[in-house]
Amino acid sequence: MKTPHPLSRWVAVGVLVAMGLPPLARGRSLAWELPDGACGSQEAMLQAAQTGQAMVQRELARGMPWGDRSLNEYINRLGQNLARGSGSEQNFTFYVVYNPEVNAEAFPGGYVVINSGVIGLAESEGELASVLAHEIAHENSCDWRNTPRKGNLVELIALVPTMVFAGPAGIAIVAGSGWASTLARARFDRSDEQRADRLAVRYLLRAGYDPYAAPRFFQRLQAEQNRGRGQPGGLLATHPRVADRQRNLEAFIPTLPPAECAPHDDTEFLRMRRSVRNYDEIYSAVMGANLSGRDATAPTLSRRPPADGRP
Repeated sequence: MKTPHPLSRWVAVGVLVAMGLPPLARGRSLAWELPDGACGSQEAMLQAAQTGQAMVQRELARGMPWGDRSLNEYINRLGQNLARGSGSEQNFTFYVVYNPEVNAEAFPGGYVVINSGVIGLAESEGELASVLAHEIAHENSCDWRNTPRKGNLVELIALVPTMVFAGPAGIAIVAGSGWASTLARARFDRSDEQRADRLAVRYLLRAGYDPYAAPRFFQRLQAEQNRGRGQPGGLLATHPRVADRQRNLEAFIPTLPPAECAPHDDTEFLRMRRSVRNYDEIYSAVMGANLSGRDATAPTLSRRPPADGRP
């Protein structure tokens, strides 16, 4: 085996230091440690948080932030509970925007934006939690450093003072550049998605949810795609395909420790979903659009046969 020249080793270390990422962080394996969102030095994390905040403000300025405080508080409470259970060192902030597209995005610094379409499609709090857990997993794994947008991220960090201190005007200036749109649309690669899916079901287990809520949500998402309602963006744009992700999780979950999940009271979730679907009905009537979950059927329930064989 060829031994690398000592100089090449120093060059590799220098590249990692320049990125603000400790050399060992990329080598962490789920076999011995779950990622915790420590993506670099304190200074690097501060830069990431400033960058993410600017990116989120840009997204909120382009979209329609949800105005009902109760839904925002509910999503934040649910997300914070999952984040604590994941063992993350990140500080998380969750935002809800009204958008019927089934999508959620994680931004550097622990910022997560979830579309109302996710809430409208989910049939239980566990399914909704699976989407939030997936985005938390991306943050904890520092996946935003590994995407093709990494080169642009360096430029964006350099422009953070413009966006942060110049307010809306600064954000508008930066948003006018072509690379900013490409950055916002960048997707994680196949391995990142698979890892995030597997971490998400671990987080569901820790929070007491049924881990099979994740593949059930993928099943609903795939059904939307089959109906022709799936948009080219959103969660449907990730790789591998939704059906493959569902099957992969169904094969992975039995390898985890037995679930000790308690029945969750979905009363609050159903109330929040009703508020989303009420807005959807107005949107559908005005726009003439078929929205996710409008004719969704409840999942088939299985009942364990009694020990004495009676029905």
